[in-house]
Amino acid sequence: MNRLKMRWLAGLVAGAALGVGLGAAPAVAHHSFAAYDMNQTLSAEGTLKEFRWGAPHSSLVLIYLDKGAEKQMSIISGSPLLFSKQGLSPRDFKRGDKIKVTYHPNTSGQPGGALATLKLPNGKAFSDTEAARAGGN
Repeated sequence: MNRLKMRWLAGLVAGAALGVGLGAAPAVAHHSFAAYDMNQTLSAEGTLKEFRWGAPHSSLVLIYLDKGAEKQMSIISGSPLLFSKQGLSPRDFKRGDKIKVTYHPNTSGQPGGALATLKLPNGKAFSDTEAARAGGN
């Protein structure tokens, strides 16, 4: 009888763990774009100061000119997996590269936002499909 209770308990724990795992998968995959105006797309070009290849989201810092003054903005982007699926790797992002981006601006009014597209000087390009699905465009 003791052995039967142990099996029942083990099955209950395994079932609960599976249920929690399956329930959590959509939550992990979902990203909220509430901090960005997904109905608006702006463009910028400038110098890549930094690129962070990391999960759950990569990001970049762009130095650009605003009325002749050098400024910088941070732009969040998709996961490394999205970049890899489009043929990009961390080696493609070099500090000092001249890049072009389109992005959904921060709702706070601060420079930067959520990446829509990116063009590198080597001709490679990236389109954030996760942002496109969330966007109003």
